[in-house]
Amino acid sequence: MPSPLAALASLPGGLVDRVRDAFGSPRAESVAVAMLVVVTVGTALGIVALGAVFDATVDQQITVDNPDRPPESTCETFGDDSDSVLADQCDEPKRIEVDAGEELRDAATGYIHYGLLGVPLWWIMFALALHVGARVAGGSGSVGDSFVIAGWALGAELLRLGAGIAAIWYALSNAAPAGSSFEALATDLVAAITGATGPLLVASAIAIAIQWVVVVAGLEAEHDLGRGAAAGVATFFAAIALLLAAV
Repeated sequence: MPSPLAALASLPGGLVDRVRDAFGSPRAESVAVAMLVVVTVGTALGIVALGAVFDATVDQQITVDNPDRPPESTCETFGDDSDSVLADQCDEPKRIEVDAGEELRDAATGYIHYGLLGVPLWWIMFALALHVGARVAGGSGSVGDSFVIAGWALGAELLRLGAGIAAIWYALSNAAPAGSSFEALATDLVAAITGATGPLLVASAIAIAIQWVVVVAGLEAEHDLGRGAAAGVATFFAAIALLLAAV
């Protein structure tokens, strides 16, 4: 009698079989590397796109500290000295109004390196965790095989990224933030984005389901695991991913 996990994996069995056969291609490793590069670049561009969304949807002036004015303690010491190069700068207003959308765009752009570094880091961590799971389940593949599987699974993250940007754009386009400071504005924006949690969770569930199929097929092809054992390992990681997405 088949195990419950084997029965679960048999539902999309034809799809799993086709993906498993694809892992047997001589280009399987090249596909994994290409996917890593595409998702890394795509994530970095997604961060830029998020900044553009902020710029396009947040049309509001907020008051911030003037970055061109020295600290108050410096102005108290040197501000009245006409020979000081700081005198003119200390005459600048302490607070100025700026375009919140542009400021948020610049702030988001400053996080591009998280995409360039974060995706490869996720790939390494998931590949190692997947290899441990495969070994525990009795798999015989190498660490390199686990990196190939993890690379293929990365592709679904582009779906989640695209859905996230679209959901945030929709939420902010229909929001009316009223905060006059960054703190107050941030509260309004978080409240607006929270309304998009449902669609984001659905997109995450679809992406995780795709990754589940890839991992089951990869474990069968690369680690010689049976359908039930492969489904068990994939389901374990999928459950963790769903919990993280729901937080």
